[in-house]
Amino acid sequence: MKTLLRPKLIGPSLLVLSVLIVITAFAAPLDKTLGDKVRMVYVHGAIIRVVMAILVIAGGLGVAYLVTRREGVFDWASAAFSGGLALWFIYLGTSIVTTLQSWGAIAWFEPRWMVTLQMSGLLPVVFVVGLIVKNSKISAALFAVVPIVMMVLLAQARLVLHPLDPIGESGNSAIQLAYVIMLIWWVLVGVQVVRGMRAWAVARQSTRA
Repeated sequence: MKTLLRPKLIGPSLLVLSVLIVITAFAAPLDKTLGDKVRMVYVHGAIIRVVMAILVIAGGLGVAYLVTRREGVFDWASAAFSGGLALWFIYLGTSIVTTLQSWGAIAWFEPRWMVTLQMSGLLPVVFVVGLIVKNSKISAALFAVVPIVMMVLLAQARLVLHPLDPIGESGNSAIQLAYVIMLIWWVLVGVQVVRGMRAWAVARQSTRA
């Protein structure tokens, strides 16, 4: 187990997980309404849940750092936020593809799509501010604010075209099982990406020392 958790295996594990995601998407049952377009819905729905969870974890670790002032906690908060940012833009790509496939165009007025655009602007700003100010307390506070803003925006976003839970509401146990498997792959991707961000930060610190 320790061998599998070594940083040098993060890259290969992500490659394997990517293959498993593709296989699951093509092996999963199709929806009667969406047909083969549901393949991107599997990916899109799973990755956003993982990204949101990572950002919440980063926020929680940010709060923990502000309370404890333990540098190790901040290091993992920073790694989680960076990993969440990287995965957010992968999610953004899947969101664009899924939207075009399902609706035929990007509905700029759609509230959930507006939240995606707002968060796509906020996350890089928080990341850049952290690079500029180089202040752990400020960065940790920003990490803590991000999930709050995200939840507020989502709570205010009305459902117009975007369904709340198309997989859960499908009533098809095979589709739901395939989605759970897809979600597991993305959870593992999230874990490895965050670990990769932490390993990269450690490597940079070692180079500077």
